[in-house]
Order: sequence, then C-alpha cells, then structure tokens
Amino acid sequence: MDAVVDLLINKVAQTVEENASLILGIKDQVEDLLEELKSFKAFLIEASKKNESCNANAVLRDVVQKIQKVVADAEDAIDKYLVERRNHRARPVLKRWAEKVSYYTKVNEAAKEIETIKKRAEKIRLDHAPSLKKLQENNPQLAVLQKAPVVEEDEVIGFDEEAKTIKDRLTEKLNDTVIISIVGMAGLGKTTLTNMVFNDRELHYGSFTRLWLHVSRNMNRRRIFMDIISEFTKELSAYNEMRDEQLAQRIKEFLKDGMYFIVLDDVWKTTDWDHLKIAFPNNQKGSRILVTTRNLEVANHVDSKNAPHKLKFLEPGESWELLQKKVFHKETCPEHLAPTGRSIAKKCNGLPLAVVVIAGVLDKNDTAARWKEVAEDPFPLINRESQSYNELVSLSYNQLPSHTKDCFLYLAAFPMGHEIPVWKLICLWIAEGFIPSSKNMEGTAETYLKDFVNRNLLMVMKKRADGEIKSCRLHDTLHEFCKSEAMKNNLFHEIDGAKIEGNKDYRRLCIRSNLRSFIHSESKPSGEHIRSLLTSTKYEVPKEHLATIPKSYPFLKVFDVEELKFEILPKEFYQLYHIRYLAITTDLKLFPKPFTNLWNTQTLVFNTSQSSVEVKAEICKLTKLRHLLANASFEFPTPENCRDKCEDLQTLSSISPKSCTEAIFDKMPNLLKLGVRGNLEELLEKKGGICLFDNIGNQLHKLQNLKLVHETANGQGSILRNFPRADKLPSNLRKLTLSNTSFEWNDICILGSLDGLEVLKLEEFAVKGDSWELNNTVFKSLQFLRIGRTDLAYWTCKETSFPALKKLYLLHCTNLNAVPLALKDVKGLKFMELFCTNKNAATSARNIKDFKSEGHGQLELSVYPPDHSG
Repeated sequence: MDAVVDLLINKVAQTVEENASLILGIKDQVEDLLEELKSFKAFLIEASKKNESCNANAVLRDVVQKIQKVVADAEDAIDKYLVERRNHRARPVLKRWAEKVSYYTKVNEAAKEIETIKKRAEKIRLDHAPSLKKLQENNPQLAVLQKAPVVEEDEVIGFDEEAKTIKDRLTEKLNDTVIISIVGMAGLGKTTLTNMVFNDRELHYGSFTRLWLHVSRNMNRRRIFMDIISEFTKELSAYNEMRDEQLAQRIKEFLKDGMYFIVLDDVWKTTDWDHLKIAFPNNQKGSRILVTTRNLEVANHVDSKNAPHKLKFLEPGESWELLQKKVFHKETCPEHLAPTGRSIAKKCNGLPLAVVVIAGVLDKNDTAARWKEVAEDPFPLINRESQSYNELVSLSYNQLPSHTKDCFLYLAAFPMGHEIPVWKLICLWIAEGFIPSSKNMEGTAETYLKDFVNRNLLMVMKKRADGEIKSCRLHDTLHEFCKSEAMKNNLFHEIDGAKIEGNKDYRRLCIRSNLRSFIHSESKPSGEHIRSLLTSTKYEVPKEHLATIPKSYPFLKVFDVEELKFEILPKEFYQLYHIRYLAITTDLKLFPKPFTNLWNTQTLVFNTSQSSVEVKAEICKLTKLRHLLANASFEFPTPENCRDKCEDLQTLSSISPKSCTEAIFDKMPNLLKLGVRGNLEELLEKKGGICLFDNIGNQLHKLQNLKLVHETANGQGSILRNFPRADKLPSNLRKLTLSNTSFEWNDICILGSLDGLEVLKLEEFAVKGDSWELNNTVFKSLQFLRIGRTDLAYWTCKETSFPALKKLYLLHCTNLNAVPLALKDVKGLKFMELFCTNKNAATSARNIKDFKSEGHGQLELSVYPPDHSG
C-alpha cells in the first residue's frame, strides 16, 4: 500500500523539481502539501507493518484510494498552474503588464486550491488513525503460515527428459556434496519435477537420509532446523533453548556419517540459502542437495560452479496431452472437441499450472459451445478459478521491492502476447514517473527489468549483440494478473470498446479497439484527469478529427499513438505542454517549429513516409530531451542565438551527414548513440580543410554506439574513398554498424585501434573486395562480429586477431571459401552462424566445431540451408 503512496508523492516532488522556476507563485503551498503527504506515507508504513489480515488490508486500501484522489487533484491543480504560468511568461511584456491583475488572481486561486487539498489529506489521516490503531492492537505481528507445495500433480507430462538430466547430475560418481539448482517461473512445475526425482526408486538406495524441506517466502530457519532434528530424535525438548547456530552444529553431526539427499523447495533469497547451508556438511559421502527457486540470482548463488537447470515450458503437444488427462482421465477426448481443446492448450503457453487450472474449469460433458467460449479467452478464468495460481503470482509480486511494483504491473499496458521492445518500455517507465530522477534513469530502469527476469516474472525474447535484453514478453497468465491488479490500484485501465463506466478517476488509458467509436463516445473519461493514452490499433485519423484527442486530453504526459496516422498536426497538438513521451506517425516532410513548445518532452518518436525530414523546431530548447528517434534522417539547421543545450540527449537516430557540424554537436555533448544516414561522402570527404566526421570523434566524447548508413538520392550506394582516420574515431566506441558503405577490407583493420570495440556489424555491402588479411591487426575487445552480403572469398587471420570473440555471424557470404581455421583456438568462441553461404564455408565451420568438441570447448553451430553442412 505504501508503494502506491510513495509513487504519488515522488511524482508531485519530481514535478516541483523539474519546474522550479515556474512553481514560484505556489511554492510554499506545494511544499506544505508534500510534507503532509510524507507524514501520511510514514503513517501508512507503520500501520501496514503489523497487519496482514483481510480486514486491515481493506481499511488500508480504502485509505490509499482516498489519498490517490487527493494527489490526483493536486497533480491536476499544479499542471494547470504550470501551463498558465508558462503562457504568461511567453507573452510580450506589455501584454503581461495589462493582464497582471487577472494573472495574480489565478495564482492566488491556485494557492488556495493546493491549501484545500492539503487539508483534505490531513483530514483523511486523522479520520483513519483510530481505526488503524485499533487494528494494530488487535492484530500483533501475525505468524507466517508455512504452506505445503501447491503444484503436486498426479499426471506428470513433459518432464521425463528434464528428470533424466537432473538424475544424471545427482548420480555422478563424485564424493563431494553436489548442489543442484532448478529455476523457473511460478506454476512451471519446479516442485513437480523435483518430486519426480525425489521419489525415483533408484535414488532411494544408498541414501542414509532423505529430507524434503519447504522453505517459502518467509523462511523460518529455526523451524526448518527443528524439523530436520525431529527426523533423528523425538526428544526435542533438549533443543528448545539452543541458538540456531548450535542447532546447525547438531544437524551436521547427525548427517556426517552417511550419504544424504535433501530438497530445499522454494528458496526465495540468497541470504536464506546462506543461513541454511551451515547445517549441511561436505562429508565426502556423495551427498546431494537439490534447490528449487523462481529467482535466477538465487539459483546462481546456490551453485556457483555449474549453470542452474532452467525449467522449460511445455510443448503444445505436451500441453494438450496434460489437458486431456486432466479433463478425461483415462477416456479419450471426443473428436468434435479436440480442435478446440488443442487451441485452449496452446493458449496456456506451456505453463503446466495454467493447463491444470483451465482443465478444472472444463468438463468432459460440456458442450462444444462451452469449450469454444473458454477458448476465446481462458486467462480471466484461470485467475478467477484458481486460488492456488493467484497465490503463486501474488507471492512473487508481493516480494518485489515497493518501488518496482508499478513498473511490473505496467507491463500489461502492452497487449497480451506482445513482444515488448525494451528501449520503449524503459522510456515509458521514465515518462510515467516510475523511475527516480537522476542522470542515469535508463540504468536504474534496466536493473528493475533484470530483476523481473531473474525472478522469472518476465520472459526474454531477444538479446542484443552485447548480450543486453532487446525485447521481452509477459506470460499471458501473468498479464491477466497484472491487468487486474493495475485496475485495482487505478494504475491504468484497458478500454476494449466504446462503452466506459465509472471513469471519472482514470489516469491512464490503453485503447485496444474501436478507436473511432471511442473518440466519438460521449462516455469518454474526463479529459483533465487523463495523463497517458496508449493505443495499439491502426487508424488513419480524418482531418476533421485531428484535434479531438489533444483537445479532450490537454494534460497528457504519455501519448503513444504510433499506429495512428496524422496527415497534419493541428495547433492543439502543440499545446500538450506536459508531454514527456510522444510517438506519432505522419507524412510530414518537416519537423514543425511549434514542437519547440513541448518543453517537457523526454522521448520523441517521429515516424514518417519521407526519407529525410527538415527540422524547423529549435531542438536545443527541448532541454529535457533524452531520446530522439525517427525512421528518416533529420536535417538540422545551424543553431542561432540559442544558449540552451540538450545535455540529457542520449539517442539521436538518425541525422543527415551534412548536419554533423560542430555547432550542432555542441548542443548534444552527451550523446551515447548516434545514427548517420544519407550520402556519407558529405560526412567523410574534406571540404575546405574540414571533414565533418571529425566532429563526431572530437566532440562526442561519451559516444558508445555509432551506425553509418550510406544512401544517395537515387537510392543506390557508391564506393566511398575515404575511411575515418584512426585518431578521429570516437575513443569510447563499443558498437559500430556500417551499411552499404563499400569500404575496403584494409580499412576495417583500422578499427583494431579501438580498444573498447565489442560489437562490429558489417551489414550488406558494407565492405567490398575478395580478400581480408588481418596480419598483425588485433581486435582486443571484439565479442560479436557480423558480416553481411559481400564478395569476400579469402579471409585469413591469427588466433590472436580476435582474442575476445564470442559470436560470429556470416550472412550471404556466397564466395567465402573457408572460415579461418585459426578461430578454433579462440577459447571464448561459443556460437557461429552461417546463413546462405556455401558448402566449403560450411565444411570449414564444421571442422572448427569438431576441433572444439575434442576437449577444446563447445561451439554451437547453425548452418542454413542445412545441406550445406556437408
């Protein structure tokens, strides 16, 4: 509960901090309100600490809902004032003087409104203090109930191979105590698999002691130690006065003389393992410990020597087999239900518990119509019908740090099954105010994301060349939980149709369909309250409707409408003064001057059908801008009389070559990622003794990622005669992508001077020539190399040429006679892909793989077409 209030307080505080120069007229009242809200937060934390009862949670939820409304009203009042203040300052001096009385009347009204809101917050706190105090007195710290495993299933499907893998590790001829960790998301079947292994009769023999210990979220070490001791003696009274460490020592003595097999099921924290392992001796008897967890960090910590066993999802066929057994038992599924049944099983996306729960909703005597009804959308049923599943998910969710919970729930703002681009997710988190304000908010957001992955709450779909997460997906059953919880907390609301009920307090809307109907619906949520509008439906907005959305929602902070197409942008669009995240699609050939008005913008995504866009707006005045992205090339004018700088700007993708001037980069000194697209001759050739590329190396000292794409007016590339000098390359470059540049292979050797270069992508026709001899060139840090379409035939290198290489991709290299054999000695090389090369190249790659397999490490090799593998 306190997490919700904490987020609200932080948002108000961040608004005040970011608009310090504008807030002056109501500064005292806003600061008083913040102090009251902080007192309220402390009061809530103290109240919620000692209460876990349903009654207490109901009271707390009621209090939080009331304070949410208070803070929402405060946010509305402050936002209105900021717009009024900004507009007043922008007016000519004489007009400001003439409107002075009217303006200060509005300032006084705003101050009184904030003061009234503060008093409302104070009254809520005082009114609820007695009831919460009574709950504290009547409900001292509740004892934690240790529940038995939820996922104990009679029918075990899809685990045979996994059980064999675990069993093989358990039966290795090793005297040392072996610790094995099994990791997977809630409901994936960790306990079921472990139970299969634990009850395997072949593993019974030789084990002097076999123990199953359920650890759970709120571990009670003393209880676990006493449970172990009770296996050896019934006289427990002698142990009641012992400290935990003394109990651990006694357990060691019990276990020291024989082989033991212990399961620690559902370990949540690394510290829990550290506190338990002191009782388990390495007695050199071949003892084994099997640990299950949903947290990858715990799994790696438990067994630092070996990789954890990551539990797989069921295949569609396995899901269908399990569903049949659960619904029909030993009978056969009728043919008329089978297609629908397969569809239902497939929608469970390989999660065993989801299959089991949905099987409980179905009946073998149900009609085909009933089965089809379930198949339409099984996930609300899974969450509604399964208390066990809700408990599993709720445990994981409740264990999240309070400051990350809204980030997790927000994942359901994307459509179910949607592959979520990480860059977009992070930018939205920042724009929504979920990430604490700092210079490196993106880094903070990435730690949140990785934590969700480590806890098996989020699936990684794609990774970048450097190993970072590129896209992710929320499992469908988790999506339903997040959506339901988000709506309870008033975090966002999904609109799937035109009819809306009870909408006066909505703050964020996710429009799934019927956008035309929604725009014209009389029941649309009240505009002033809405701060975010996200839509995933395609819709070409007619001219007469262009101004509808910005007029209806004047205080939007997030406007993600990439799927909408605006032929033009109406003047009302440029009055969205609070906008932080803006993603639009248009046919415009220019970036209009009024964009300068959107001073709060952090992320701007500008999609257009044009190949280049002339920038009219004064970008340097958008001082909060962090990411500027387009599918076209920005042509910037020379900044004139602008003292401001975009010091927070990290991403610019992409800019025209002729715009790479000293004056423009002076306004973007902290760029981390830059794309240059267009005629690169303008960038690389000297004119009047000046080479524009030098500005990249000379001024962008923090640049880590550079992409150069050569395009000419006729759409065809041409051979570039000039390659950047080694001393003019950005010194901190980690990633470099070249496309259609047709450089010489000798030029590429110059890149060996970049000690920090980790990723090199030579896309189609990036390099021309049939021979690449590296001789003494060394790419010291290069881990990822991709070579696209090229006429390369002869490639020679030494084993020292790529000492850090991990992944090699060769695409459409149809002339290549062989992959250099020297790569067999690169110890770190783990993956090689050949796509549409030729038989000789594939054979040489296979030879490298075979060499590594003979005691020199493992190499994963992918060859397409497969018959090229020889």
